[in-house]
Amino acid sequence: MAVFQLIEILTRELFTMNFRNDNVCAVVVTFFPDPGFTERLRIISEQAKKVIIVDNSSTAKISQNLTTALQGKIDIELIKNSVNLGVAAALNQGVRKGLGYGYSWIVTFDQDSAPQQNMVKKMLETWKTYPKTDQLMIMGPKTTFTNCSPKPMADQEDKPWEVVSHVITSGSLISKRAFELVGFFDSNLCIDYVDIEYCLRLKSRGYDIIQARDALLLHSIGNIKEHSIFGENVHPTHHDPVRRYYQFRNALLLHRVYKERQSEWYKHNRIILLKIICLILLYEKRRMSSLLQIVKGVLHGLSGRAGKRGEIVWRPKVLDID
Repeated sequence: MAVFQLIEILTRELFTMNFRNDNVCAVVVTFFPDPGFTERLRIISEQAKKVIIVDNSSTAKISQNLTTALQGKIDIELIKNSVNLGVAAALNQGVRKGLGYGYSWIVTFDQDSAPQQNMVKKMLETWKTYPKTDQLMIMGPKTTFTNCSPKPMADQEDKPWEVVSHVITSGSLISKRAFELVGFFDSNLCIDYVDIEYCLRLKSRGYDIIQARDALLLHSIGNIKEHSIFGENVHPTHHDPVRRYYQFRNALLLHRVYKERQSEWYKHNRIILLKIICLILLYEKRRMSSLLQIVKGVLHGLSGRAGKRGEIVWRPKVLDID
C-alpha cells in the first residue's frame, strides 16, 4: 500500500510541477520595436522563466531600444537575424531554442503585446481544469485590442474557457507536445495566418484549441480605429498595403486545404475577407494600393504560391502528417 501511495504522490507532484511558470519559455518576435517595448518586455519576463527574443533585422538605431530593454536581464536571450526571415521562421527559431533548453511550455508574443497580471499562471491553471488535458494543445488569452471596445466571449455554460477554431500568436500558450505531434510553424507563409494555419493543422488531427476567460492580454494590431455602422462596431486596421497581399494570399491558400477539413472556419473566414475589403473602401486612405495588393494575393493564393514574394509552390504541412 505504501508503494502505491508513494507512486500516486510522486505522479501528482510531477503533474503539478509541469504546470508552473518556471517550466515556461516566452518567445518574442521583434521588428523595429518602439521605446515602450522595454516596459512590455519587463512584464513578459515576470511571467516566464526564460525569454527568447528573435529580432528580424531591425536597424542599428532601432536596435538601441532592444539594447536598453536587455540591460541587466540575465534570463533574456537575443537571437538577431541579419535579414527579415518573417514571423513564422522567427517563431520557429525561438521555439526550437526554448524546447532545446527543456521547457515544456512555449508562450509566444508580438512586440506590441502586454500580458496582464498573472496571465500565464491563469492559463496554466485553466489548462489543468480542462477535462481532456491530453487533447489540448494551445490556449489563448482573452485579448483586448487597443482603441476597441471589448468583445464578449461566447457563453459556454460559464466554463473558464471557450472552445475556438484558432487563437492569435500573441499570448498563445503551446504545449511542447504540439510541436512533437505536428511540427513547427509554416515558414513559407511568412506572416499573416501563420497562427491560424497552425491551429487548424492541430484541429484537423483532432486536438483542441481554447481561449481562457480570466487570462488577459492587451494587444495592438495595425493602426486600428473603431467606427460604428448601423449600431455595430467595426475596426479598420489601416495595415500597410503589402500586408494585404499576405493576408489574402495566405487566406486563400488555407481555404484550398481546409474548406472541407474545417468548413465552419472556412465559411466564417470568407466573410472576414469581404469585411476587410469593405472597410478598406470605406475608411482607409491607401485604397488603391491595398486593392492592388489584394488582387496580387488572390492570384498567388489561387495558384498555390507562397514564400516572401510568391516564389515557391506551397505544400501544406497538414498533408505531411495526414
